[in-house]
Amino acid sequence: MNRSQRRFMRRLLKDRRGTVSIFTAATSVLIMAFAALAVDVGSVFLQSRQLQGIADLAAMAAARDLSHAQAAAQATIDANNWPGGLQLDVGTGAYAPDPAVAPAARYQGGAAAPNAARVVVRGQAQLYFAQAVTGRPSLPIARKAIAARAELASFSIGTRLASLQGGLANQLLTKLTGSSVSLTVMDYNSLVGAQVDLFDYSKALQTEINLQGASFDKVLDGDISTGTALSVLADVLDADGEAGAATAARKLATAAGEATPAELDRLIDLGPYGAQDQILGADSAKVELSAMEIADALLLLAQEGRQVKLDLAAGVPGLADVDVWLAIGERPNNSPWIGVDRDGDLIVRTAQTRLYVEAKALGALGVMGLQPVKIPVLIEAASGEAKLASLECPDDAAAQAATLFVRPGIGTLKVGQIDTTKIDDFTQPLTVSPGKLIDLALVKATGSANVQIGGLTWKTARFTRAEIQAATVKTVATDDAAQATVSSLLGQTQLTVNVLGLGLGVGAITSAVQGVLTAAAAPLDGVINGLTQLLGVRLGEADVRVNGLRCRDAALVA
Repeated sequence: MNRSQRRFMRRLLKDRRGTVSIFTAATSVLIMAFAALAVDVGSVFLQSRQLQGIADLAAMAAARDLSHAQAAAQATIDANNWPGGLQLDVGTGAYAPDPAVAPAARYQGGAAAPNAARVVVRGQAQLYFAQAVTGRPSLPIARKAIAARAELASFSIGTRLASLQGGLANQLLTKLTGSSVSLTVMDYNSLVGAQVDLFDYSKALQTEINLQGASFDKVLDGDISTGTALSVLADVLDADGEAGAATAARKLATAAGEATPAELDRLIDLGPYGAQDQILGADSAKVELSAMEIADALLLLAQEGRQVKLDLAAGVPGLADVDVWLAIGERPNNSPWIGVDRDGDLIVRTAQTRLYVEAKALGALGVMGLQPVKIPVLIEAASGEAKLASLECPDDAAAQAATLFVRPGIGTLKVGQIDTTKIDDFTQPLTVSPGKLIDLALVKATGSANVQIGGLTWKTARFTRAEIQAATVKTVATDDAAQATVSSLLGQTQLTVNVLGLGLGVGAITSAVQGVLTAAAAPLDGVINGLTQLLGVRLGEADVRVNGLRCRDAALVA
């Protein structure tokens, strides 16, 4: 290379003009290739998501109609008009939602009694720019889905609700909250009549404790007071247009305060729904309870292991005075008050309850005139139990039903005296001594009686869909529940009478005392029945309700 050529090359290398144009020309092909790839990758991803949606819908359609699973899934495929058509493989099998089993192994195909469907859908994803590279207009894609039959029922125990009579409910609620409660009959009836969807209530709790996106189980395990839980209940009632019930719930919330934790996870077991953060299925998935049931359950749980004393004074016609001691035991471990179940594994139970009543009535004792006769009655109720026995889910919705196994709590009624300071100690049996009915200087009378109530066998209660929608509560009784009344108890009281002087005969005193007991039986029955109704507990009886029934529905499980 001569000198002139070298000078030309040096000038050329130093000249930067046109560099961008050269670089752009060199890289434009590469940029266009990447752009084409991005468009096609995004398109294939979108089409894959769309195909997954079709597979999900087809699986749920197949699961809803397992006897015609192939046809149900194919109808869904046909309705979506996928370009070029789709290939469909459908199988039925058994799905067990067992957390101890790996998710991939929970579905087993070919089961004799299938409850789930597995669908595989194959199709072609259209390509655009990539056709120039692959030489093909489309790319094969496939998606699968598994759906299981969502056939389950929610049920509760201890849902007996009494009318507001004689201020008894207000006295009990005042003692349970530790603050004055004054509900009117309208307030009380509004709470009883207002139905609350348990999932709406759980979502409202989720907002209150700022756990957005958390599962229902985590929400129910949240740190919340009884007062706040009742305030949230009031908010839900307001949103449902139940203004009267909302006002009553706020009265209870104010009285309950913030001192006692609500422990909602001990009251409610949402079963298959617990791990979810929202519920699909509209009305078919609803679990409804009365607002009063929820409020009662919250307040009773807050008083577990404690005793409550009520002084009814002369407010009970036919009796001169009535004092009541109430103790609510702890709910049995792992037992909620309401639950959702599909296979009968979940048992709901009432809490143990002790009720001790000391009533006074006036009796004519000959020349001594009217004298007070004390009537001490102890009621002890063990836990009543309920569990799902079976679901009936035929095509006809009106014929769908749920049956519960129910075992009313065993218990006793006794005439006798106890140490009231030990009534809330459920770890020890209470010592019951003969009751001192009359304790005067010259006349003394003691009495004792004991009525045992059974409850050892499971009984059934069947709820049709119409009964479920009507919020029907059914009472299941033991075979000997007819004896579980104060009248029968007092009629069996063994009396021991001791008379000193005054020329009074033992027979006359005995007859007078028996007359007093007979007259006091009816008003005492009213007091005790009113309290046990408010508590949802009765000797030899259990009140149960099916709060929701989901039939012939399906849920995606994989």
